[in-house]
Formats: sequence, structure tokens, C-alpha cells
Amino acid sequence: MRSKIKQTISVILCLSMILGMTGCGKKVKKEPKPKPKVTISTKKGSAQAGGKGDGQADSPIVIGCDKLNKNFNPFSAKSAGDKEVVRLTQAYLVTNDRAGKPVYKGVEGEVRLYNDNGYTYYGPADISVQYRKKKNRTVYTIKLDDDLLFSDGENVTADDVIFSLYAFCDKSYKGDEKIGKQKITGLQKYRKNKKVRKISGIRKTGKYSLTLTTDGYSDDTIKALQIPICPLHYYGDESKYNYKKGRFGFKKGDISSVRANKRSPMGAGPYRYVKYEKKIVYYTYNELYFNGCPKTAFVQIKEMSGILKKANKRVAKVIAEEKKAEAAGEDEKTQDNNEDAKAGDDKAKDENASDEETVNHVAEVTEVTEGTVDVLDRNISGDDLEWIAKANSNGKLYGSDINTSFTSDKKFSYVGINAKNVRVANKSESEQSKALRKAIASAISAQRIQRAEELAGKVKILNYPYTSESWLSPNTGDEDYNRAYSDTIDGEEIYNDDMTDEDKRIAVKDAATKYLEKAGYTFKDGVLESIPVGASKTYRIYVENGRKNMLYPMIKETSALLKDIGFNLKIVSVTKKQMNSKKFINKAQLWCAETDTSYGYSLYKKYMSKTNMFGIKIPEFSTYLKKTDATVKMGRKQKLYKKVFNNILEQAVEVPVFQKQKATLFSAKRIKMSTVTKDTTTYYDWINEIQNVEMKE
Repeated sequence: MRSKIKQTISVILCLSMILGMTGCGKKVKKEPKPKPKVTISTKKGSAQAGGKGDGQADSPIVIGCDKLNKNFNPFSAKSAGDKEVVRLTQAYLVTNDRAGKPVYKGVEGEVRLYNDNGYTYYGPADISVQYRKKKNRTVYTIKLDDDLLFSDGENVTADDVIFSLYAFCDKSYKGDEKIGKQKITGLQKYRKNKKVRKISGIRKTGKYSLTLTTDGYSDDTIKALQIPICPLHYYGDESKYNYKKGRFGFKKGDISSVRANKRSPMGAGPYRYVKYEKKIVYYTYNELYFNGCPKTAFVQIKEMSGILKKANKRVAKVIAEEKKAEAAGEDEKTQDNNEDAKAGDDKAKDENASDEETVNHVAEVTEVTEGTVDVLDRNISGDDLEWIAKANSNGKLYGSDINTSFTSDKKFSYVGINAKNVRVANKSESEQSKALRKAIASAISAQRIQRAEELAGKVKILNYPYTSESWLSPNTGDEDYNRAYSDTIDGEEIYNDDMTDEDKRIAVKDAATKYLEKAGYTFKDGVLESIPVGASKTYRIYVENGRKNMLYPMIKETSALLKDIGFNLKIVSVTKKQMNSKKFINKAQLWCAETDTSYGYSLYKKYMSKTNMFGIKIPEFSTYLKKTDATVKMGRKQKLYKKVFNNILEQAVEVPVFQKQKATLFSAKRIKMSTVTKDTTTYYDWINEIQNVEMKE
């Protein structure tokens, strides 16, 4: 039965779910390292986006983006659109695999399994991480590929990396890169003391090698090292660079000269920037790209904010007209009940013709199918998926006109239960207190599955308190993988997917009742009669923005279910400001919230910081969380995370719910979909392998 549960979980999660993680036991052949085509030597600004490609398709890939602010400098770009423009021209020092795990052997290449498929990853550098316990310092040793070239033919060297690090770490840097927020040894002294000319933690060890040293260890540092390697000769002033003398290509404390070029990004990425014209950025291929010459010669990034605004207005108008016509049609049906069969057939034909001419309610679909762009993102809501599917003749999300790819957010929703404020006899860790919280958690868990089915395709359900695509999260292939809070007090399944909704409801109420009985509650005729000391029959759950919260329907159903057995879950609508106030943090019993795992996340911060709401007061658990956060070795860290997650679920202080999903729409008419990146995730999207994408002739 447990294996059946696992299969069912995959179906539930799944419209586009990608859950495979790095595995073992399967031998996968490493793909050979691509070789750049060293056919020409270009100079700054000499490349043109025109003419014929070198054996590639001449039709450009047209990518839609948000508003462009025309700030295409890697040291100052802030908007999502501007960052995408820069991204196509850059190679990043550290890269991830599909599960978010850093690629340490970028030069040599690493093979990783994901979703039972083997993939080979290459990067600009090999990176090793060594924690030195005695000194409490971590050393990152970086060795660049000595064949790596910028798109103008210049070699990428350690000086370019050091220039980039110093610019991103300069006190005048105001962008989004996080390397300057790391505890790099000597960084604060360098910033605060004019006489200090170097950051002691950044050392050049050779033409293509360097080390970076931090005080202590943080998972954020390897993430922060995912910086673009920016050419010193292009963005800096070579006359002001001398590593030995402590000069790094710009005036210390002022990177205005580095930020000056806002229109022509350049780097070692897959494409060369050519021009910006009429809200479109034009690129030509970089045949020197370390991951191989792009198979499509030209790319355009097109600003779509204005176009979509007009398109959405048209859609809104059409929807209003359709509703009006529908209302009129209902009246007409009432009046024409006695029409003959022939008239009815004629009307059906007219309606079919009308259906064929129906304007798609998702504006992005029309822009892709009509050729405005080839690729466009859409945040899923309402009946979007139904309308995307209508664009294809087969009525599916993958067809001859549009192919849909899904990636999840790095944030996930959860319901928290405060161990201190939801307990029996003032003993948070007692079996009775855990049973009380599990009674509530099992009811919520059942409703989150129902809610996920209602939101099919828009969300991905979670069973552990972390993003499911991450290498740190357990996956369905694990022997002990289980649906969160799905077992009875005796370890049996509360319900299965062969049950009717009503049978499931009865089973969940029965399971919750038995957990409450273990907690010390008594029942008479299936309704709560008495409560144990220190507990309550009514608990409050804070829901930010009330009915507007995506979790509200789920919480409302949970409340109704528990009310049937005499247990009250009172929904309290709160503002974001109230939720974060000290008063609410101290008094919280249950609440709905989100966890962001992208940057700055740590287990200790989430569950043990002064502002946490979980109420866990176990000294040894606090120490264990710190130890897990400080673990450097990947294999050990993964095991420790799993133990922490299981402990959190055993304490019943968190019910993981789901991640929101974003859809990327591809024109199947113009793109060879077999060449588009497979198994895309929140950590590894299709742009990571844009060099392989081919257009149809």
C-alpha cells in the first residue's frame, strides 16, 4: 500500500513536476566538452546582428521580457528585464545543476542525475571548498579554465575575476550581487581604512587561479560566488590595475567609472550584444563560448510590458462581451424552447464557428501563437492552463502551436504551529502535546491536497519543509518518503486515493479524534466533551490578507472539518505588519506564511531566531541546527537536513503546503522543441542551455 501511496503522490504533484534528484547506482556517460569555433577575432563593438550565421539557423529566437530600463551594465542592472539582457552576454564563476547543487568541477565537467536522467555540467572554473576548524575560516580555491575567452577574443584570467570581486565588494556598489555581504577576511578593514589597499581574503595565486577566504562558514558564500566574470579591459581601467600594488581597475570607493557603460554589455557568455532599438535588444552568436557555439545565430529580447498591457485590455473587453452574450443566450434559450431540430442544428453550427473565433483569455498565448515572440513567461492564475491548452489543436499544454514548461518558485507556503502555545500541561515536547499538534496538522494536510488538486498546475505540493527540487530535500525515490501527516496514530494510512471525498473526510475526522484522545481530550458520540490541562478547544490561526490568501480556502475547510468534532480553529485575518509584530510573534498559535530559500536561508534562523514563531525550546535541537548549517561536505549536509525535516514533522510544528509555479510558453511552430533544455527547474532554466536551441527553417 505504501508503494501505491508513492505512485499517487507523483500523480497529485504533478502536472509538470520534476522531482528527481541526484541519485546513485546508475552509470551515466559524460558528454564531451564542447569546443568553441575559433574562426574570427572580433573587437569591441564590431559584431553585427545581420547576414548569415556560420551554419546555424538565421531566424532569431525572440524572447519576451518585462520593462527594459536600458541599464545593461552587470554592475548596475536592477530590473528583471535588464538583468536578462546582461545574462546572455556573461559567463558566471559558479554554476548550479538542476537541483541547485553547485558544480565544483566546471572545467573537467560533472555528471549528475536528475529525474533519472544523466546530465553533464561544465563551467568556467573548478572550485574547492575547505573549512579550517582551528582558524574558523573557509578557503575557496578557484582555478579557471585557461582556454576561456571573452567574446572579443581576450583571455579570461584571474585578474578579471579579482577585478569583478573588488568592484562587487566596493562600498559604492549598490546592486543585487551578494558577494560583498559575505564575511570575506579583511573586507571590512579594506572598506573602513583608507590605508588598507587589499582585501586580505582575496589572493591571486597564478594567472588563472586565486583563493577567497571567509571568516567562518556560510552556505550563502558559494551562492554569492555566482557572479559574472566581467572583463577588466572592458569595464575597468587597465592603467589603474596592479594586483601587487593594490590597484584594481577603478578608484577605491567609487565604481562610477565601472558603471559608466550602460548600453553595451560584454563578457564570455553565449551571445554578443549588438544594439538596442525600439524596445528590442539584438544579439549575435559568440562562437568562442566555452559551452559551444550557439546553434541559433541571432537572438532578440523584446520588451513586452506595453504590448501585454494593450493585449490584456482587449482580453478584458472580450471577456466582458462573452459574459454579456452568455447572459443574453440564457434568456434566449428560455424563450426558444420550442424551436425545431433544424433550427437547433443551425444554432449549434453558429456556436461552433463562434468557438473557433474565440479570443484566447491568456494574452501571452496570443503573442506567442501570432509570432510577436517565441518565448514568454506567465505567472499562472485562474483558468490560465485551460486557455493555454486551447491554443493547441490537441487541447493539451504541449502541442503543435505551444509547448509549456513549468518552474517553481524558490519560496514555499506552510502552516506553522507554535509548540509553546499549542501544547498540553505546559510541556511542549511531550507525546500528548505532539499528538495535539498532529491532530490539527493531519486535518490541514488532507485539505492542502484537495486545494492542490483545485490549483492543478499552478502549484506543486510539498511533503517536507523545503523546495522539492532542491538536492537538500527528500524525494519520492527515498524508501522512507511519505506524505506529510498522512498516518494514523497507529502508523496506518489515514486515507487513500480510492476513497470518495466523503470517506476521506470521515477518515480524517476519525484520525484527528484519536490524536486528540491521545493528547487527553475526551469525546462523547464523536463530539469533544472535555479538554486536558493546559490545552484548549479553540485555537487561532493568523491568515495574512484573509480571504485573498491562497491558503484561505484550505484553512476554511480545515476549520469546518474540525468543527464537526467540536474542535474550533478560528481564522483571524491580519496584515503583514501585524504578522511581523512582536506581540503577534509571542502570541501566535497557528499561522500561514512563506519561506524563501534563495539567499539568507538557514535552519537556525528559521526555527531558533528571536523572531521565529515556532516556539521550539530544545537546547540540543538548537545546537544540531547550527551544526547542520555549518556543515561543508555535501553528502553529510544532505543527511543532516533530512533528519532536521523529520524532526520538525515529528514535533508537528510545520505543515509544508506548496510552491507556486511559473509557466514558460514556447512557440512549437518556430522552435525545434527537441533542442530546448530538458528537466528545467527553479535552479536551472532553459537559458542555461540556450546555445543548444535551434529554430525551424
